[in-house]
Amino acid sequence: MQNVANPTISTDTGLEAAQEVAALAAQEEIEWAIAGGLAMHLYGSPRLTKDVDIIASQHLPLPSEHKLIFGGSSYRVQIGKYTVQVDWIVRSDSYQKYYRAALQDAIELTNGLRVIAPEWLVVLKLLAGRQKDLDDVVFLLKQQKLVDRSIVKQKVIGVAGEDVWLAMLPNFRRLCDLADGNTKEPSKYYDED
Repeated sequence: MQNVANPTISTDTGLEAAQEVAALAAQEEIEWAIAGGLAMHLYGSPRLTKDVDIIASQHLPLPSEHKLIFGGSSYRVQIGKYTVQVDWIVRSDSYQKYYRAALQDAIELTNGLRVIAPEWLVVLKLLAGRQKDLDDVVFLLKQQKLVDRSIVKQKVIGVAGEDVWLAMLPNFRRLCDLADGNTKEPSKYYDED
């Protein structure tokens, strides 16, 4: 059977790929947590993803496919007939402090995998600022009792100070309004008709 490269992956395939690299990370005593699209799957999002994003405290001792511009490496993991891209993110830029804090607050799942907390997922996606990330924030904020909005504020202030929070606040409020249906602005993926 031929390898299928870069298709969208199921949650199970993504978790298997995460399990593979997590085993090596455990041997090397590297802290790590699932982020990105796979974390969104774990929090109930229907959005498709093609890779597994993992934030980590240090690099894996593996040959990488390529280096990530903002810090880290991309690896390929074979899961059945799928070749899954795993982006192992070790930030080396101005966002490094947010990623380290998110890693410290990661949640351990019953299967031994770790995922970043929903509040940190909101913060990291706000910082990324791409349309798909902002749509993900709206999805997370819409989920009943998933994201404590006051904790989002506390996390940002704790890492970067109140001035940074005040700069983020207008966009955060806009996304909260979209999530709560308090605006006429269309939400790309999550309008309920």
